[in-house]
Amino acid sequence: MISFGKYKDILKDSTMMAILVIVVGLSSAQAAEFTQCNQSFYGGIYPEFTNNKLSAKTQPLCMDGFAVMYSGVSRTPLWSAEHLTRKRLQQAKDIDREDSFHEESRVPKSARASLSDYSGSGYDRGHLAPNADMATRSQQYDSFSLANIAPQSPRNNRYIWRNIESATRYLTQQYGEVYTVTGVAFTNKKTKQLAGRVLVPSHFFKAVYIPATDQAGVYYAPNDESERIEIISVDELTAKTGIDVLPALDIQTKTQALELPLKAGESTDIPSDASNDEPTWLLFVWAILEWLVAQLQA
Repeated sequence: MISFGKYKDILKDSTMMAILVIVVGLSSAQAAEFTQCNQSFYGGIYPEFTNNKLSAKTQPLCMDGFAVMYSGVSRTPLWSAEHLTRKRLQQAKDIDREDSFHEESRVPKSARASLSDYSGSGYDRGHLAPNADMATRSQQYDSFSLANIAPQSPRNNRYIWRNIESATRYLTQQYGEVYTVTGVAFTNKKTKQLAGRVLVPSHFFKAVYIPATDQAGVYYAPNDESERIEIISVDELTAKTGIDVLPALDIQTKTQALELPLKAGESTDIPSDASNDEPTWLLFVWAILEWLVAQLQA
């Protein structure tokens, strides 16, 4: 006959095993889903949760041109990952913007954000993977899925975030390719909600890795009207958010924060002998063109 104490130990071990099976099962399912879009991740390895609470009700989504980890708890993406190249951005310049915000049909209705959630909320529908990065109409349409959208402070979205998206494209033109992971964080003790359903992030972030120089940095900004922004390391982002956005990077690259530019054309601390196939005057023209496009879309 099994004693009560022994029974508790067995029950405890069984519970832990069940949890482990669930976690492993979720990881395997996510890995299987992301094999269809692993070109979006540096080294083909998608971001990992270091805080397992974030994995609750998550759904991996391969979009056309990027990948998303969607949360049915927040009804927002937790992150969107992209691989940017000069060729992709050249193609993206030829596509004019067509707004087509829409619900994501692959997400169950109970976990899905709706257009009405954002109506009259005072928040912008903020892209994680930006429309201006999209090289085809199909990619552009997917970027307007609400699975790639989170509530964003208007001034943050229209000024700070527009500038750093432009700066990221500038770095891509300068160094040939960039891997980026854009996401949200919920660090406030009390989280705001839209329509009692969609959680409002406390912060937005954009991690940028440049393979040509093996350097990475992260833009990290509060989701408010303050226009504040920090440049932090990948390791610092992991500590703040519970997400390792670039697990394939070595320890040194993760701990050192590349001083990213806040606007297109600004210098960084990238070594002067780093690869640069484009003449300086062409990069300057690119920055001017991006500014003109931004003014026309404003």
